[in-house]
Amino acid sequence: MKKKKKQFTGLLASRFYRVYFIAVSVALIAIAIGLIWLRSVVKDYETAQPVHAAEVVAELFERGDYKELYAFDTSARDIYGGDQAFYVDSMNQVTAGRSIAWREAFSSNPNEKKYTVTLDGEKFASFTLVPSGQTTAHGNKLWQLGSVTTNVTMQAAEEPSAAQDAPYRVTAPSDCAVTVNGRTLTEADIVTPARSIYPEDFLPKGVTGPMLVEYGFTSEEGEPQVSVTDAGGASLPVKAGEDGFSFSCDVPEDAAIREQFQDPVLKLAERIAKYTVDDLKRDRIGIASDSPAETILKKFSNSWAPSHKSTRVVNPQVSEVRILSDSCLTCHVSFDFVLTSRRENDYTYPTSYTLCIIKRKGKAALYNIIFH
Repeated sequence: MKKKKKQFTGLLASRFYRVYFIAVSVALIAIAIGLIWLRSVVKDYETAQPVHAAEVVAELFERGDYKELYAFDTSARDIYGGDQAFYVDSMNQVTAGRSIAWREAFSSNPNEKKYTVTLDGEKFASFTLVPSGQTTAHGNKLWQLGSVTTNVTMQAAEEPSAAQDAPYRVTAPSDCAVTVNGRTLTEADIVTPARSIYPEDFLPKGVTGPMLVEYGFTSEEGEPQVSVTDAGGASLPVKAGEDGFSFSCDVPEDAAIREQFQDPVLKLAERIAKYTVDDLKRDRIGIASDSPAETILKKFSNSWAPSHKSTRVVNPQVSEVRILSDSCLTCHVSFDFVLTSRRENDYTYPTSYTLCIIKRKGKAALYNIIFH
């Protein structure tokens, strides 16, 4: 009887281990298959990321394949009169021996990715990526080159003009008249074409800001007499550079407008400052939805600030207030942001912002911000 019991127990144990090993083997095979599937899903997702398509386009710039880029650079095609060979030759001459880099730029369109290409650190071109209409095996959308825009002024492979060789420079608003020793400068004296006083993509789409133009000139009468007048004939202040060869005139500001918007702008700036030290929730600032400011402040780390019990703004200043449209205003704000610790110690942080404020549904909202 005992012998039969032992035989029965041994049989059960044998079957148990057999089933156990089969189950473990099946589980291991399932895990292996799952890992293979997961790896393919991750690889599929990574392949669909726009950065990979951007790298392919960037390589065209890096290896000088401008024949390929020509088809997408519509503005340059117009400038070069459809002469592809001239375009390619000009691009090669400008970029030869220089450092090319690229970075992603802000795009308000979710179906468009924008990138900036620089040449020795200066903006040279930009390109966009758009959905190709195709998807990966796991349904992720793929991206392709949409358009290319090159800085034509950097492309031009021509001899420098007389203005570019001139020793003196003056920078002034593009809508103002510049006079040197009684002679009004013209387009022939322009060294650097009109450029916005704001960084690229700082303003909402369709809004343009003041532009600055740089002129080159000579002076055979010793120290030049430079004057700038606005469209209304009013004289604007001109500053001479320390080198004795450069002059500048800033875009004028309307003091009455600054006075009108000073208080609400300061209140907005104080809310931003409080958010940066974790004293205010982001949704209390007053940020325009789907704006660059929303993206910037979401990424801002407010863990830098020391422990404190209160904050205050000291020496506030609002300047460069400009109304650019019925619904867009820009300004510069600076102040000392003081944090008071629980031991009554004050920590002062010089703070300044450049703000772009828009009006949506009758209310002011922060659209963009630059931390200085």
